[in-house]
Amino acid sequence: MTFNSKPITTIGSKEFVDFPGLQLKRVPAKIDTGAYSSVIWASKIKESKGVLHYTLFDRQSPFYTGKELSSQSYEVTNVRNSFGQSELRYKIKLKVVVGGRPIIANFTLANRSHNRLPVLIGRRVLNRKFIVDVSHQLNKRHQNVLILTSNHDLPIVHKFISPIREINAKLDFTIATYDDLDFTLGKRVSKVILSDSNRDIASFDMVYFKSVSGNRPNKDIIATTAQYLQKRGVHFVDQVAGITPSGSKLFQYVVLNDNSIDTPLSIFVAINKIKDSYKRFSSVLGLPFILKDIYGSKGRDNYLINNEATFRKICKLINDKELYMIAQSFVDNDGDYRVLTLGRKIELVIYRQRKNKTSHLNNVSQGGNARLEAINVLPGKVQKWSILAVNLLQRDVAGVDMVRDKKTNSWYCLEVNEGPQIATGAFVPEKQATFAKFIDEELRRE
Repeated sequence: MTFNSKPITTIGSKEFVDFPGLQLKRVPAKIDTGAYSSVIWASKIKESKGVLHYTLFDRQSPFYTGKELSSQSYEVTNVRNSFGQSELRYKIKLKVVVGGRPIIANFTLANRSHNRLPVLIGRRVLNRKFIVDVSHQLNKRHQNVLILTSNHDLPIVHKFISPIREINAKLDFTIATYDDLDFTLGKRVSKVILSDSNRDIASFDMVYFKSVSGNRPNKDIIATTAQYLQKRGVHFVDQVAGITPSGSKLFQYVVLNDNSIDTPLSIFVAINKIKDSYKRFSSVLGLPFILKDIYGSKGRDNYLINNEATFRKICKLINDKELYMIAQSFVDNDGDYRVLTLGRKIELVIYRQRKNKTSHLNNVSQGGNARLEAINVLPGKVQKWSILAVNLLQRDVAGVDMVRDKKTNSWYCLEVNEGPQIATGAFVPEKQATFAKFIDEELRRE
């Protein structure tokens, strides 16, 4: 069967598509025969004087460039979203390559931050050009598979994979260890790469976690990596990696940044690579910067790095204690806010301020002063971030730490504490009274 002298092309339910005019390649797309229109993720959409301005994707997407695009040729159309609700969207024309076939297609612009894939190809594009075969992806010429394993199992994996390469030449394997993962997080951007090749792990067709057991840091790195892949529509096995709970700051930062909550710019590398990372940390994060334990609480193992000599001293301490540290840009501030949330609602706001001006820590546990504040002292955006953060991390009892940069007035979430010091620290009677009320309300729900 042919149409316009071109053969019908068979594609799968998930395809990698190119946008030649935008220099975008291998963007994962959902092929949806149930949807009429095609959709592409866009942000910062605004119309002014007959010109449509927009940015493709958003900061949490690996395809985001931040470049503002504009078009004078656009329409406003009424579509039904995935919830069956009618909404108005802008529609533009883009050149897209699907299954090796270039097409000029209409795309509506929408926020797809909560969808697994950033692009959807609907049946208007598919009609008379493609047959969708759900098994087709398995028959592609090559599939790129990343295998992540521990250092201990690395020789075993190489031995195991060698004959598989001969059995199926369509499978291209890349083998790496958890120590090879390099995380850059912050300002709504998340990126996880292989340190030796700078390749984004979201560019693979599949990621296989050789083992989801092991020590606590490996489990947290696996959970964080799985969260990153899941958000970007990359298949991984075993699926249990995506439901393994993690209380680390590393995991939090991926979740928060991927959901448009600003955190300070941070870098996480393997413990054995920290000592060689001063130049990178100071260049990317600036001076001073913070080194802190991804499991730390109450301000413990949290250091301000002003120079290389201090960095070397702290590195020795890190090595002696076997701490897993994350490097983070320092947010210059006069104090921070502990937002106590119970039942995923804001109940108390405590302003904390360091007593010793030589310290960078505002924690009451580290000698800081504290005072109760009205909830509305926090801007509406920060209140929304606090509630969104505890919902994303599924915390019914939590302390969300928020800070404002006194130079830029930008707000950041420092972390979400699962142990918000209800029985200790400042204003214990107020916290206990609020907690008692929360427990009573929870019991009444049953």
